[in-house]
Amino acid sequence: MTSFHNDALQTLYSSVTERASTQSHIPLHSPGSAAQKTVDGKTYTYWRVYLASGKHKETSLGRAGEPATAAALEARLLESTEMRVLATDVQVLRKASFAAADNSSTLTLATLFNAAIFSHGGVLVGSHAFGALLNGLGVRLPANYRTEDIDIGSTGTISVAIPENRSFLDILRDSGIPFIEVPELDTRKPSTSFKVRGQPLKVDLLVPGTEAYETKALPQLRAHATGLPYFRYLVSNPARGFILGKEHVVPVMLPDPARFALHKLVVSTLRDPSHALKADKDRRQAAVLIDALTEKFPDWLTTAANDLEKRARPRVARAAAQTLNLAPGLSERAQDFLADLGTHA
Repeated sequence: MTSFHNDALQTLYSSVTERASTQSHIPLHSPGSAAQKTVDGKTYTYWRVYLASGKHKETSLGRAGEPATAAALEARLLESTEMRVLATDVQVLRKASFAAADNSSTLTLATLFNAAIFSHGGVLVGSHAFGALLNGLGVRLPANYRTEDIDIGSTGTISVAIPENRSFLDILRDSGIPFIEVPELDTRKPSTSFKVRGQPLKVDLLVPGTEAYETKALPQLRAHATGLPYFRYLVSNPARGFILGKEHVVPVMLPDPARFALHKLVVSTLRDPSHALKADKDRRQAAVLIDALTEKFPDWLTTAANDLEKRARPRVARAAAQTLNLAPGLSERAQDFLADLGTHA
């Protein structure tokens, strides 16, 4: 049976995400503090922050005592206070077992948000999306998910305008994290993945495709993506969601949770037999979401099941039967839903 966070924590989560939704830009540095320096007998006010690289950066706000300097300092102090309050509330949620991303992943996602990727067709999929969907439903997991992969999908186009001398890789590097392209095994194919040298963090670009897993161009990003079968179903009709980080809260676009669950069932049937553990993970994630949705929003599951394309139904039916055996602790309503999927293929 699914365990939900108590009302007080769900209310705090709603407050945190409501505040986060007003952000037009997410600072990629620490909250910061003021300092003063005297040069040639004149005192100047500076603002010091620490960047993602760990290096500090100082910005001069002007000569101390000047009205413009005081106004600039007040604005920095207000932003700093808001960042600290948000960070404190995020820590409460993290300690209460809300799903949260590691710092490097959060800064990378914040960079993509700042570049307007999510407001121009980008959709976060994969395990980070799974965690965010659970938070939105108020689901409490006994253990936090672990992932170093960031999967960015779209229906085939991301319309954000990037200057001609910039690319998706350049945007990723704006995070202060040293991303590089991951070369494909077939050197004739362009890269669709980006990773951090010496770290497990990886970003993949994904679009609808076929079981040939072809590479497709994303001209707007000066990048390429991997085409995946049954993927359009997942990334159609996305909605606003949020990623909790160590200190930040990043607005993103997420798949519909019911479609996410059913798509996980489909994906589990596409796995090579050598990846049986990943297929089990797909089915377990589907089971968690289906269990929560049958209690809170059963109509969402009905709609998602009706919207399945015909060729996906046999795969969902097969995976649903396997999921029933894999997750015996499901509620009766969730078991009934999975059993129905198996009989209406």
